Amino acid sequence: MRLIAQDCYQLEHQKGSHGFVVAGAGRAAVIDPGMSSGFDGIVAELRAGESTTGPITDIVLTHYDADHAQVAQRLQETLGATVWIGAADADILRGRVEPRTVFRKVLKKVARVPFPEGARELDGSGEIFSGLEYFPTPGHTPGHYAYQWRGVLFTGDAAKVSADGTVSDFYAIVINDKPVAARTVQLLAERIRSGSVDWICSGHNAVARTSAQTP
Repeated sequence: MRLIAQDCYQLEHQKGSHGFVVAGAGRAAVIDPGMSSGFDGIVAELRAGESTTGPITDIVLTHYDADHAQVAQRLQETLGATVWIGAADADILRGRVEPRTVFRKVLKKVARVPFPEGARELDGSGEIFSGLEYFPTPGHTPGHYAYQWRGVLFTGDAAKVSADGTVSDFYAIVINDKPVAARTVQLLAERIRSGSVDWICSGHNAVARTSAQTP
């Protein structure tokens, strides 16, 4: 694991998206553990990091796409951790709601993501545990969530993130609702401008330090 900020790390051995770990208040969460093909690597990395983070108690998903969430169920069973996911995305994984776009309907068939039984479903804003905030950032998927740990913001695929921490629209082909996604980008930009964010950790861009914090 690579240190980003105090009690916040980036995983180095998962597959798919970027994944992260935060630890505090007697809890530790892995954020977006990635694809099933990375199972062995991520378990080994998390086990090796237990002396620093403590055991993983929570698996926190920004959204349901396979490159972020496919390994969550297996990891849940192995670690005995609680999975957290947006309620609207949980409905899609359960098959209660069909994805909105043709691309996502195809993606659901070719990259299956099993629903982690007993997962806690997020609705509105709150905390996973003390210091780890969650708030809705829909558009990429209907149940997409972002998280903030102290000065570190985890945006998943809600936006593209540039090297100076500027956020912009994600790739159109994988967006569930473009007007909603555009509003989410504005919401994230406002949060970053507020001065509460030092680092931005996204699903696919390099970890960025915000321009306000750059020497």
